[in-house]
Amino acid sequence: DHPDPGGAVAGQPLAKSRVEVGPGIRRLGRAQGLGQEVGPGFLAVTRADVVPLGTPDPAAAARAGLLSQALRPAETTDAWADLDPALRERLARDGAAGIRVVEAADEREEALAIAVALREALERPDRTAALITPDRALALRVAAELRRWGIVADDSAGEPLARSPAGRLARLAADVAVLDAKPERVLALLAHPLVRLGLTRPEIERAASALEIGVLRGPAPAKGFDGIADALRLARTEERPHDPRPRRRLTPEDWEAADDLLLRLTVAFRDFVADEDDSPDDLIAVARNHRATCDLLMEGPEEETDDAPDADEPDASVAVLDALFDDMEMAQPGLLAGRFSDYPAFFTALARERVVSRRNASPHPRLRILGLLEARLLTVDRVVLGGLDEGVWPPKAETDAFLNRPMRGRVGLAPPERRLGQTAHDFVQALGCPDAIVTRAHKREGAPTVPSRFLQRLRAFAGEAAWAGLVTGGQRFRSLAAAIDAGTGPEDLPVLPRPRRPAPRPDPALFPRSLSVTEIETLVRDPYGIFARHVLGLDALEPVAVQPSASDRGTIVHAVLGGFAERFPEGLPALDEAEQVLYALAANAFAPISDAYPELYAEWWPRFVRLAEAFLAWEAERRPGLRRVEPEVGGRWALAIPGGHVLTLRARADRIETRRDGGHIIIDFKTGQPPSAREVFAGFSPQLTLEAAMLQAGAFRGLPAAADTPDLLYIRAGGGKTPLDPAPLKPPRGDGRSLPELVEAHVAGLRQLVGAFMAGEASYLSRPYPKYAKAYSDYDHLARVREWSLVEGEE
Repeated sequence: DHPDPGGAVAGQPLAKSRVEVGPGIRRLGRAQGLGQEVGPGFLAVTRADVVPLGTPDPAAAARAGLLSQALRPAETTDAWADLDPALRERLARDGAAGIRVVEAADEREEALAIAVALREALERPDRTAALITPDRALALRVAAELRRWGIVADDSAGEPLARSPAGRLARLAADVAVLDAKPERVLALLAHPLVRLGLTRPEIERAASALEIGVLRGPAPAKGFDGIADALRLARTEERPHDPRPRRRLTPEDWEAADDLLLRLTVAFRDFVADEDDSPDDLIAVARNHRATCDLLMEGPEEETDDAPDADEPDASVAVLDALFDDMEMAQPGLLAGRFSDYPAFFTALARERVVSRRNASPHPRLRILGLLEARLLTVDRVVLGGLDEGVWPPKAETDAFLNRPMRGRVGLAPPERRLGQTAHDFVQALGCPDAIVTRAHKREGAPTVPSRFLQRLRAFAGEAAWAGLVTGGQRFRSLAAAIDAGTGPEDLPVLPRPRRPAPRPDPALFPRSLSVTEIETLVRDPYGIFARHVLGLDALEPVAVQPSASDRGTIVHAVLGGFAERFPEGLPALDEAEQVLYALAANAFAPISDAYPELYAEWWPRFVRLAEAFLAWEAERRPGLRRVEPEVGGRWALAIPGGHVLTLRARADRIETRRDGGHIIIDFKTGQPPSAREVFAGFSPQLTLEAAMLQAGAFRGLPAAADTPDLLYIRAGGGKTPLDPAPLKPPRGDGRSLPELVEAHVAGLRQLVGAFMAGEASYLSRPYPKYAKAYSDYDHLARVREWSLVEGEE
């Protein structure tokens, strides 16, 4: 039944090969006189001793001849040159008939092309199809792609417990215990559909959402469930005026649900926790606590399930998980010692060895996904050989870490290359199907791949012309896969337009009537951000358990410098007292960082010390010419807009100084890079100029209207090599406008811009000026920037 009677088996000529057999066949060999017994499991035979059981048809004979020549031993490939050119051409032409090669860009495209080829075979009621691959990741991808048509593949390998619903829950529970209830892991666990904790899934989802929005998004809480509980108590009582709207919408019932859920989690993980010193432990005892935690997590009221094909699958995985825990409990106590931190890897390794049957998933009766071993001697109408890349098929020949090659030979073990020969045998057998499709990917996991040596042999023997024909035949499946992705395929698939830059134009009445000066900058650079925040009413949530960032350091520095100026508004005391006050304010502002994030404190505090020295020297030099300093002063200005509209402009200036001659200076501290003069004069950073206009209009609380245009000063307070870097605003080269003219131009431009939106003449365009757009916006994902920015013609 072998399709390659004249070629190589297990990488050797058949006449010299050893065929592995069972004891019964060894006895048969002695009885028939086919050869002497050469060892347990092997029988030495010659080619003449093999009796053909039938005569293949011409097409099968041509295919066998092609594969026999292509996969002959490496030391005999010089025989290709001795072949009659006509015979070689005929083998390449007739033997390759029915073979198509798909060279996909990556594993995602490969999986979709395979799914298309399999579905095409199933269109005829009498045809069967199979995917043969040693790559389990590719098999899972293909099975997922087939689900889009409601096709469930009969996967001979089943599903590892580690990937099943119950296995994933157990792994997540182990991660939560080992990582001291890390917020990301806790949220992933609560999102698992099997988690009940004595509640229904809707109740779990509501409470988990409240816990996430109210507590876990933002600064990371202290370790453990106790740390989350402390953060929850603080969040319920603390009033933060700048909270996003989703958090402000949480009701007392939501907070109670979050508190109850956290209590149930704490009880479930009561005995399944990590030791502070991670001392050696008995992993069998840890597994018992793990089982108790999983039981509490899955305990809950029965709920109705839908009629999905895999609705019963979680029950099967729970049974396999119980069987694994049962086997672990039967192990001798104290036999497996290890650290608690090693337990997740230990459990995952065991869970990968257990298989969950998909018998309840109603697989398609004419479609199968097979491994190399299961595919032997099976016949289908169309076969797809997937993953024909070096290292996948055949796999890498790796030497055992404990037994080198001489040691393996002395104990009677086969060399690592024997597995490569067996995969060559499997490749030849699978290609015995008249309708065969071979697939590979140019990249896997982002790394370039090398074609399988079997394909390279086939290409070398058949020639470039014949190989190009095979690739052309497989191109149809790539085209169908691309059509599905683009939505331009059959009529039942929707036709999706090319992504374009969003430019919504809602009712003009929805334009906000109050904006801050920083939001005006957003309106200029990215109007879509104003649309998302004020028209759609969407606030960006902070990341989960985020560490303090550069913006948080900027907030701390602003608070310290503002507090110092508020303490001494009209003059400085002696240097020692001023230094004492400044460092006392800094110690109080940096206290939360030093307690919760000592590594950040070790980086941020030296920078502030350098900044403080430079700031005190700057203040001592500057204060004699000032009458008064106003820090963090707020203001509101009712600005008349063409068309009879009014916009309330809000601002909070970092610092406004009044000179002794009556003039004013508006200062903006930046811990990062301040905007360039070109950006300011071009109108993309109008913060200080608009604040100057507000000061001239008397819009700041407690300050009279300024008679003249104030000076504008950016100060970079980074604490780096140049700790304090004042940068007065000056016109760039080629721009002859004075500061009063610039302020007047910005106010006029603001009236015109806002008037266009209030009149419905302007669209909320996403990133209209890519060169001046900010590197990141909270609403870039909503605007699908990464999609439309890749369209040809966009910058």
